[in-house]
Amino acid sequence: MKYGAYLSRPPGDSGKPEDLVTLARAAERLGFDSIWMGDHIVWPRRYDPVPHAREVGGDEEGPVQAPAHVFEPLTTLSFLAATVESMRLGVGVLVTPYRNPILCAKMLATLDVLSRGRLVVGVGTGWMREEFELVSAPPYEDRGAVTDEFVRLFIELWTKDIPEFQGRYARASQIVFSPKPIQQPHPPIWIGGNGAIAMKRVAAYGNGWMPLNQTPAQMATKTRQLRSIVKASARNPDEIGVAIGCRMRFSERSGRHGSDHDSLFGTNGEMIDQLRRYQEAGVDEVRLISTGAGYADVPELLSAWGRFADEVATKV
Repeated sequence: MKYGAYLSRPPGDSGKPEDLVTLARAAERLGFDSIWMGDHIVWPRRYDPVPHAREVGGDEEGPVQAPAHVFEPLTTLSFLAATVESMRLGVGVLVTPYRNPILCAKMLATLDVLSRGRLVVGVGTGWMREEFELVSAPPYEDRGAVTDEFVRLFIELWTKDIPEFQGRYARASQIVFSPKPIQQPHPPIWIGGNGAIAMKRVAAYGNGWMPLNQTPAQMATKTRQLRSIVKASARNPDEIGVAIGCRMRFSERSGRHGSDHDSLFGTNGEMIDQLRRYQEAGVDEVRLISTGAGYADVPELLSAWGRFADEVATKV
């Protein structure tokens, strides 16, 4: 089992770059495989939280308060690439319709070069209608088609000496695109989303699937579904990675969430059992989410990470 950590919104919403550096270096020192940044550009003062629960999972009420600070993922990962030496740097997930696709492909390729081939490109369609409107993205209703087209353009730009692409939402012709990413044929593409539509994207062009806030029982069912979809596309399901993003917090009170829940909340033994259930369900990697887990500040989160690395991860 591999482990990663989300750095989006450090505890306390401080907005301090030194907090990001501290967390990234600690994750590398503790042996985590990857660090991840989510993607929001702006938060509307008012928005409908229902799509969050439907698309992302977790608490039914969804997020109830916009954060004070949200770091843009591509610039932040470029900054962090110089502070850690070996960890993979993941966008989890890039809301693909938010950015001009040629510019975004360029930024991602540059990040892969600057990090010496450590980028992981997680992509998703997004869930917040209000944010789509605020950043003048393509229509919210078209977000799935836009995402598919933009990602195919990314691959064309990254892999072809003379890129040619004609789509409904984007075009590229007679251009020089350089430097290419270091990773060949291109940086791995992981697909975000909890349902069958996301799995079909994995089959079409993904190297992995990365849902959020799913129970082990849900993952067991869905990984079987994923393998069936990938196999039907004539690809090898064994070549597709599966990760789960879930909140983590220690508690000395046993049985807090029952036998099947969507987080790592509980005692050491309960966390170990939960990780083994995820493993049995076909999960290769668990990525720890601190947002919504109740950490007051960065030192408290670092203490929990250290305990997780020493007392839990080593037992799975």
